[in-house]
Amino acid sequence: MKQKIALSLILLATPALGGCALQAAMAAAQLAQYIPAGDGTSNAHLKPAAKQACAQRAAQHGSVHIIDVEQRRSDRLIVWGSTTDAQQRRRTFECHYGTALVSFKLREIGTSS
Repeated sequence: MKQKIALSLILLATPALGGCALQAAMAAAQLAQYIPAGDGTSNAHLKPAAKQACAQRAAQHGSVHIIDVEQRRSDRLIVWGSTTDAQQRRRTFECHYGTALVSFKLREIGTSS
């Protein structure tokens, strides 16, 4: 339905549009079909579960400090934090959580010398 309305508006506005503008408008109308309708159901209520799951995964690398939990998309939470191991080596982590742990990235913290 969106595409039909967009094409109708383009056809009505054709006299006012120049060559390049018309091509850009047509391309935009064609690309509109690829835009997702929605991001899914929100999982913001799962923040405590996300923190717990990510902290458990990070604990394999030392003591855990959660820095932030952010909702980037309606169906994805991101947990950031750091770990410190027995040798006092610190690392940061980024953990993605949907309804379960999706991905976990651990990074070394560079030392300034």
